Amino acid sequence: MGPEFSGIERRLDELSARLARLEPLKSKSKADFDADPYLRDIAERNLEVSAQCVLDISHRLISLAGGQRPRDYYEAILRLGELGVVTPDFAAYLAPLAGFRNILVHEYLEVDWQEVYRNLQQIDDLAKFAEMVREWLRQQTT
Repeated sequence: MGPEFSGIERRLDELSARLARLEPLKSKSKADFDADPYLRDIAERNLEVSAQCVLDISHRLISLAGGQRPRDYYEAILRLGELGVVTPDFAAYLAPLAGFRNILVHEYLEVDWQEVYRNLQQIDDLAKFAEMVREWLRQQTT
C-alpha cells in the first residue's frame, strides 16, 4: 500500500487493538458494568479512541478521494457512504458514533453509562467498518 494510506493503516491497526481490549468486556452483565468503575473507565477510554480512529480514517479517506470537506464528524461518516467506502445504509447507521465520541470527549462530567454499555455491545459494527475500509483500500491499490 502506498504512503498516502499509511496513516489510515496505522489507525486501522489501533482500532483493531482497541476492539481487542473491548471484546472481553462485552460479556460482562449490565449489573457488573454498573458496579465496577474500573470496567467502565476501560470501556469508556477504548470506545473513545475507537470512535476517534473511525473519524480520523473518515477524514483522511475523504481528503484522498478529493471530496468536499465535511462540516462535522457526523457528515464525515455519511460521506464515506457517498464515496462507496461503506454502504450508504451502514454510514447512516454508524454516523451517530460522532455524537457519542463528542459526549465522551467534551461532556465527560455527564457520561451516560447506559449509552457506553450499549456502544460496548455494538463494537462488532466498528470491526465491520474496519473490514469495509480495508477492502476499499485493496480495491484502490489493485
